Amino acid sequence: MLSLLRRAWIASILALSLAACGPAPAATPIPTPTSSPAATPAPTPTLAPTATPEPTPALAQPTESAGQDLLPRQRSVWDTKISPGETLGECAGGAILPVYGLVQITPTEAGLEWKNQEPRPYPMARIAPNTYRFAGPSSINDGVVTMTVTFLDEKSLVMLREFTPNADPKCIHRHEYTGEFKWFR
Repeated sequence: MLSLLRRAWIASILALSLAACGPAPAATPIPTPTSSPAATPAPTPTLAPTATPEPTPALAQPTESAGQDLLPRQRSVWDTKISPGETLGECAGGAILPVYGLVQITPTEAGLEWKNQEPRPYPMARIAPNTYRFAGPSSINDGVVTMTVTFLDEKSLVMLREFTPNADPKCIHRHEYTGEFKWFR
């Protein structure tokens, strides 16, 4: 299940990135050379139209109805779970377990506020429909954290959290979160 959500999150971020770059230029077919007698002109080859690939149904994508953002319009509580995580780079220390469990999400004018069990909430800016991000010092100032949350529908979200500790600056601790809506506050 986590692997499926991870692929969905990556696919949605990729789609958002590609959409920001604009439409891809149309490919111009290159005719293949044909050998023909000198007296008879060679016909111009025609290429059959290719079908546009359909999205893989197994990958979950954010569901938007009429362009509506899926961020709740009022303060809400979500239950988050994390992946086992991975470390990237040259890591001198062991694995770091980030905060997970109940999270309070409050919509703001610029995006949302993510309040977990840490002392201060994280303000996240809207970077795309249904996607919000924070990048900066951690709430307890022990390193730099980047958190990108994507709402998949009204009841579920995914988040990628990357943390680089001040004490181990060549190491990144990466965790993937899933979240389930619990109640409005």
